[in-house]
Amino acid sequence: MIRAAILWSTGVLGVFAFAHAQPAGLDFYENLASLPYLFSNVESHYLSSYDRSGGNDDGFRGTYSELYVDENGEHVIFEETGPGCIYNFWFTGTSRELHWGKLRFYFDGEQAPRFESQGSELFTGQKEPFSYPLAAHAFISSGGFSCSAPIPFSRHLKVTTEKRAGFYNIYYQLYKGLALESWTPQQDYSRLIALFERCGRDPKKLAEKVHVVRSDFSLGPASRENTPEQELLLLDHGGVIQHLKINPLFAPDTYSLNHLFLQIFYDGDVKPAVDVPIGPFFGSGLGEANVRSLFVGMSTSDSYYCYLPMPFRRGIRVVMQNRNHATGGKFSCQIGYSTGFPKEQNEVPIGYFGATYNAAWPIVETEDYVLFDHRGVGAVIGQVMTVEPVKPDRKRWWEGDMRIYIDGEAKPRFHGTGHEDEYQGGWSTFWLTNPYSLPLFGEPKTETLIDVFGQVNGSTTVYRFWPGKIHFSKAITISTEHGNNNDTPANYSSLVYYYYLPE
Repeated sequence: MIRAAILWSTGVLGVFAFAHAQPAGLDFYENLASLPYLFSNVESHYLSSYDRSGGNDDGFRGTYSELYVDENGEHVIFEETGPGCIYNFWFTGTSRELHWGKLRFYFDGEQAPRFESQGSELFTGQKEPFSYPLAAHAFISSGGFSCSAPIPFSRHLKVTTEKRAGFYNIYYQLYKGLALESWTPQQDYSRLIALFERCGRDPKKLAEKVHVVRSDFSLGPASRENTPEQELLLLDHGGVIQHLKINPLFAPDTYSLNHLFLQIFYDGDVKPAVDVPIGPFFGSGLGEANVRSLFVGMSTSDSYYCYLPMPFRRGIRVVMQNRNHATGGKFSCQIGYSTGFPKEQNEVPIGYFGATYNAAWPIVETEDYVLFDHRGVGAVIGQVMTVEPVKPDRKRWWEGDMRIYIDGEAKPRFHGTGHEDEYQGGWSTFWLTNPYSLPLFGEPKTETLIDVFGQVNGSTTVYRFWPGKIHFSKAITISTEHGNNNDTPANYSSLVYYYYLPE
């Protein structure tokens, strides 16, 4: 709960509590209409058990699965000075069980834990207040034990395990100029649970009228002389796109969805700020899949949706292009928008929505695959990544670690332990053979699975959203290894959602 002085706004982005500070914890989810605002008081961090020596002992032996052992013999896996908030923590264990005993949370210098639970019990989804879908065990998140319940802390938070943990990661934020109340076991998550349970509907609270434009159209195949396109929306005034829905009225294959492009032009610009294939944009780079995240989604029998707000000052043009030379198709589209560009509050700038697509087919360099490399001021909200092996026997690409560098820092602020882990699953064969889709992360589809000497290999598409957004003031680079030490060629493609300030 935010205790700082708050200015209430009823602008076109909706009714939300607004101050100069990033809404934190549950308040972030209560204020999703404020996603375009770019705050300067927040830092995002990621702590994991990655091998500090540069090898691949990311949790197998527990070498780096603790920060230190405290005076009580407990294994400290997290310790920070607040104000801050943990948004997500994840573990995995052999045989899909957790063997490290109790997880304990110590707040604000308290000697006794304010909360403790056996690890396996906490992730059942039945341990109050960590109910499903906030908490998910290995048969829901496919090899991972994940909790997405926000845990704010005022002055200090220490998290320990009774025994040494194996693989783990924690995503959290630290704040300046924000007063927070520390979490208690009486925390009421009912509204967040309800929000997660109705994925597919707009999660934002909107005060202004939403105007809806609908269109039905056909796009023929492309040719050397012509790239068929359809204008979906054209406005010559300010506003905010509140939702975008596209329904292919045919059964598109993977190639089609990777060659149907969404373009968004702001304020009369001739260069699109968004120019991306609609498959990855709505959550899957492997063709149609059942994606039901909080912000974007896809269905094999209904419309694809995006609820990320897209503000514009003087006008907007939204176009869909078919770059497929083989086939076209019929579509139905719906765009909802409110009028008037949002007003800055307390000099907090408002970013434009962007989405960047990248691909390397294959990547063979002994360097990271780069999902996103941007210079300027902005904030990343999420990412989609697709990996397709070049040969069945070229496996273990999933051992590659995610790395996120912020504002020119030499060391990555985020350093992961492998693809399954960063998308909240675990153990490659179990992960690949059990797709899942949850509000903030998922692996909605895998295909061409083959057993290679007892270990499954195949293609996968994954997504993850970062609550609170990953803010940057100068630059950000999101990259990943392909295999341990970039030793495995594979076809990589990706899409990153973000907000930015124009140059």
